[in-house]
Amino acid sequence: MAKILLKQLKSLHQDFATMGLEIATALQQAAQAFRAKDQKLAQIVIDHDEKINEQEIYLEKKATQVIALQQPVSNDLRILITILKASSDLERIGDHVAKFAQAALKIPAEKKNSIIEDAITKMSQHDHQMLQKIIQAYIDNDESAAQEIAKSDLETDHYLRLIRQEAMSTMQNDPDFVSVGTEYVVVAAHLERIGDYVTNVAEWIVYTNSGKIVELGFH
Repeated sequence: MAKILLKQLKSLHQDFATMGLEIATALQQAAQAFRAKDQKLAQIVIDHDEKINEQEIYLEKKATQVIALQQPVSNDLRILITILKASSDLERIGDHVAKFAQAALKIPAEKKNSIIEDAITKMSQHDHQMLQKIIQAYIDNDESAAQEIAKSDLETDHYLRLIRQEAMSTMQNDPDFVSVGTEYVVVAAHLERIGDYVTNVAEWIVYTNSGKIVELGFH
């Protein structure tokens, strides 16, 4: 029984990490599509979101089956609960990545604002780093790293404020910029939410180790 459970947990760990790394790649592609206003690449990211949804459903089903059939206790049960909860957070990150890609289809190249575009690029890069690091922290079961990653979400909040300020200022001076400025703010909000969901994953890593649900948001 113990060997079967160990094998199933290892398989679930690998599937979870694969899902997270696929989402990280999609985020990079979405950022590239946004910068270049590459509609073809944006559509690839949007279409790939369906696969991410399927991965989350598979992980949820598999983890639930293991709980029902193996009846794990203590740390093994916490690991499975973490997979259930954190895979849901990853799926939501995937949703926001797809929305980010959709913005590449909505903002005309001739209406670009270079200050905001630069901030969005840096914000998406930071999100990508956070996502890669949290997957590694999950693989390593590194509670300390998870807490540090959660703290770094403050940077996404900083970028959100900067983008909002620049968009509002430009909209006040240029009424023709209102629709584009609004879209920029929506994009920044999606990227900020990615940081929040990475923080959620960090909280589940802490839970795996301590059995306690802690709030790691630093807003």
